[in-house]
Amino acid sequence: MPWDLGRFWNTLTYYEALPFADLWRWVQNGFQAAAVDFMPPSLATSAPLPVIFLGDGLPVGLAEALQQQGAEVQERGDEVTARVILGLENREEAKAHLERLRRSGQTEQMLFDFRRPDPQVNQFWGILDDVVMGGVSQSQLLWGEGELLFTGQVSTANFGGFVSTRTRNWQPPLDVSGFAGLELRLRGDGQRYKVLLRDQGGWDSPAYGYAFDTTPGEEQTVQVPFAEMVPTFRARRVAAPPLNTRQIYSLQLMLSKFEADGSPNPRFRPGPFQLGLRWIGLYRRDPLPQLMGVARGSLTPDWVAALRESSSRWCGVEIPAEIEGSALAAQLLRLLHSPESVGWVVPLEAVHG
Repeated sequence: MPWDLGRFWNTLTYYEALPFADLWRWVQNGFQAAAVDFMPPSLATSAPLPVIFLGDGLPVGLAEALQQQGAEVQERGDEVTARVILGLENREEAKAHLERLRRSGQTEQMLFDFRRPDPQVNQFWGILDDVVMGGVSQSQLLWGEGELLFTGQVSTANFGGFVSTRTRNWQPPLDVSGFAGLELRLRGDGQRYKVLLRDQGGWDSPAYGYAFDTTPGEEQTVQVPFAEMVPTFRARRVAAPPLNTRQIYSLQLMLSKFEADGSPNPRFRPGPFQLGLRWIGLYRRDPLPQLMGVARGSLTPDWVAALRESSSRWCGVEIPAEIEGSALAAQLLRLLHSPESVGWVVPLEAVHG
């Protein structure tokens, strides 16, 4: 397979790695200005707290009271990022929802949601393969069923041996200092991949890497702790300060014959590969409740077990029979913002006052 000069040129212009890259794109567009209608994802710190409101047995007026106190309440919605308040009296509906939640995984702050096709994805995510150093590996991004497929062929010919997909730079850079790391929901092929982050805006600046293994055909959630990412430059470990999480410029996913620290990747195999991406998010150092099971009276042991199995960020709330929605809303919102409530059953009386 011959080296492709055209792919090399397109890669460098896409990532603005050449002088006059804007002028070249203007020529490619027939001397017309490119429409700029795509905004890279950001952290919506001021957005209302999203809450999904499900199940029977919840007090009358609770949804309206939650909305009045700043929550964005939905009857159904995104189970991955929203906080879920679930009444447990309708056993069949509650069990079905808990099972859906268990299978979907959860993330606390969404960066990229690939479960629904987005025609603008290639305006921020591009392909960066070993063609930039004379290799012949090829990859592409395709939409699958509820996922974005990073797929293609990786080859060690011409001293190559990597494929990757990388974002353009965030402008301004992303401040993720309030989080502990990245969280990826994916379906792999048994190979060892790596995540790379850059805290400098240059095309060829040092990157911070973290390797993870996949199981063929199995959907899994991978956590990438910022504190464990290794500084590298061109597949060699370098001396550098820790990753500056206050200014993240780009994110890259790579399959390479080298590990995150530059050592040989023992699970690397040339040939076809495929990594299915459902979403990429962020997780906190001190996680907040994601699932809140609300029951009148005491929570039985089987309900506690069901909540625990469905989410690592569960919280049980026991409420008296006579309480109304307006009196309950503020207490539930307080618990949803409290890391101390994760993994506990809280009688309502314990949060009065």
